[in-house]
Parts: sequence; structure tokens; C-alpha cells
Amino acid sequence: MVLEDMARKLSPQELSTWPEGELVVADATVQAAPQDGSGRRQSMLVAKSGITGAEVISSFTVTVRSPAGTILYNHLRTSGATANLAEHESIAWALADPAGKDSILVTRDKLAAMLALAELGRGRVCHPYEFFEYLFNNGYLTGQQFNDLVETTRKGDQSIPIPWRNQNRQS
Repeated sequence: MVLEDMARKLSPQELSTWPEGELVVADATVQAAPQDGSGRRQSMLVAKSGITGAEVISSFTVTVRSPAGTILYNHLRTSGATANLAEHESIAWALADPAGKDSILVTRDKLAAMLALAELGRGRVCHPYEFFEYLFNNGYLTGQQFNDLVETTRKGDQSIPIPWRNQNRQS
């Protein structure tokens, strides 16, 4: 959902100033991208950094016999939770993979957020509003882009009002 919101409001060229490797998505997210029909998510996933030429958004794979795979298939996928595969892969990877130890799951899905909070603990789960604020504060988004993303997220998640601190930010 967050990648789709970003793909609606940002062009792949606008990601060229972003550092590589900071945004990581599950392989299930990459596999689902071609199904959106518009190609927006797919173009975001292949956007290149103008600094290094590497992909801005990288991905990880959880394999069956890996430590993350054990968590994914022996715990998360059997728990009865309704989180989708990408959310479960992300939680398993964040728990088991050394590269995921400092990761933060970004989701607006409340069940996935609660599951991630229970599994990962405080400080490792955030709502898209907080993620967009991080991008804005680090100079990756303009004030207009930030406001557009916040408004798009609000339309998709009307149960949570726009936080006061996120209203009408300007660069």
C-alpha cells in the first residue's frame, strides 16, 4: 500500500537523489508489482540512484530453510494472523536476518502493525505518516510531495486522522 501511494505521487526520476539500500521491500512485494496494471510500482522498484547507479529500493528473499524461512513458515504463516505474505516476510526477515536487525516495518494495515509490534517490539513499526515525515526531514521529499503523500494515505486510511505534526508541512 505504501509503495503504491508513493508510486502515485513520485516519479522514478525523483528518487534519483535518494540513497540506495535504505528502502527494502519483501520479494512478495516485488512479485506483486506487475499486477497493479499501471506499471507505477514496478517503475519505482527499478528506479536508480543518480549517486551510485544502484537501485534505490532493494529487496530481500526469504528462503524455506533459512532462519527467516523457519520463522515465516513455522510461526507467522500458521498463527492465524491475516497479514499478507509480504508483511509476514518482512517481519520474519527483520527478526532473523542480520541485515534486518535495524529495520522498521512501514504499514497502515492494523493487524500487520500489531503482529509486527508483538514480534519486533517498540520502535520497529511505523505508520506511513511517520515514514513520510522521515523522508521529508531527510530531504528526500519536498513539502508538496510530503503533503500529497499524506493526503493520499489519509484517503486510503480514513480511520486515522492526519497527525497534527504532519499537517501542511512545507520545505
